[in-house]
Amino acid sequence: MTSLLKQLKRYTSPSRKKSNEWFFKIGKGEYGEHDQFLGVRVPDIRKVAKDNLVMDFSEVQKNIESQFHEVRLCAIIILVEKNKKARKEGDKALQKQIFDFYLKNLDYVNNWDLVDVSAHYIVGQALIDGLEKKKLLDNLVQSGSLWRRRVGIIATWAFIKEGNVDTTLRLSKKLLDDKEDLIHKAVGWMLREAWKKDAQKVEDFLRVHYHTLPRTTLRYTIERMQEEKRKQFLRNRYNL
Repeated sequence: MTSLLKQLKRYTSPSRKKSNEWFFKIGKGEYGEHDQFLGVRVPDIRKVAKDNLVMDFSEVQKNIESQFHEVRLCAIIILVEKNKKARKEGDKALQKQIFDFYLKNLDYVNNWDLVDVSAHYIVGQALIDGLEKKKLLDNLVQSGSLWRRRVGIIATWAFIKEGNVDTTLRLSKKLLDDKEDLIHKAVGWMLREAWKKDAQKVEDFLRVHYHTLPRTTLRYTIERMQEEKRKQFLRNRYNL
């Protein structure tokens, strides 16, 4: 089998490489400082992943350790697709193997897109399916690693889709004093998704924690609200 790197190199573009390096903040002191990019679009990465779904775990391991962002992303997408197939076929053993493999390799899930494409599908779904205890999420959101904390909160999207917003609210509270903007955005995103399922609970959460809520989190959360209500939350005039 041709390596993922060689397959992805067919789709590289200098302009895309430059764009990705800016978008994922590889400058000195920025969150993606040590990341390297080939310059491949996500649709092309997904195309390569689709062609390699039979890849065994030893090969996925080699690719998830790649220095190149797009190769790691491709390997993670392969894991996600394998996990979806395992669930569809009721193969709990394979699903648990994928989950364990993912957790073992969390150090390579080290940028926001790598987290966002996988955490809810692999971690969140495993918890819903009883393959691991929910305490794992508490451990993740209390981690010193920005990316592990993001995995913890994004994983709750799986619960939200099932109609359970309580896990998201509980973990969001733990992250209110986080210093990282990427966590503020992730929490706001999940609260917005939770609001679509249970607007009252999320709005009550915003009222209770309004004065400790990062502004970015608030803006992300209320983005889909009716204009007048959104303005009321922005102006701290929401007690109707």
